[in-house]
Amino acid sequence: MSANPPKNDAWRPYGDVRFVLIRNTGRLKPSRGLILDWKREGRHWEALVVWHDDAALKPVVKMDWLRIEDLIPVPVDPNWTGPDH
Repeated sequence: MSANPPKNDAWRPYGDVRFVLIRNTGRLKPSRGLILDWKREGRHWEALVVWHDDAALKPVVKMDWLRIEDLIPVPVDPNWTGPDH
């Protein structure tokens, strides 16, 4: 069995979004992150997110629970083949 879909077929879209941009107050651009888990905190949802904080003097990998309001979903199309195709 091949790891690639047949030519006339396509992979189904992912059911959930795992890649996000993280809104950072005081920074010009958001950080890129990956959601690892979800939890409900009172009336709000939070996501366990891991990201590379490259705005610090010494860039580090961080992981923390962030409110959903601070995240921008980044949908991924598993059938995208790039700009040259």
